[in-house]
Amino acid sequence: MKTTVRTKLSAAVLLVSLMIACAAVAADAPANVAGTWEFLVTGAAGKASQTISLKQDGAKITGTFKGPRQSGNIDGTVEGNNIKFHVTARIPLDYTGTVDGD
Repeated sequence: MKTTVRTKLSAAVLLVSLMIACAAVAADAPANVAGTWEFLVTGAAGKASQTISLKQDGAKITGTFKGPRQSGNIDGTVEGNNIKFHVTARIPLDYTGTVDGD
């Protein structure tokens, strides 16, 4: 009878450990940023509307950038909810941010 209790307890501990491990992996998964995004930026030159189209393969993102004065290619990463990418264009641009919501 003690063997059955130990076996059940061991199975329960293993199950809880597996659930904790799965939750940790899910928490570290990169946010999904794939798609086309339009946004307004404000800088020294004023306000500008920009569009980015992103493809995502795990934590790696690639895509295209289109602004009012230039366009270019995007290369970057997503780590959890943190996004960082570089736009290769006439005037190179670097963006960092936090993904929040849909």
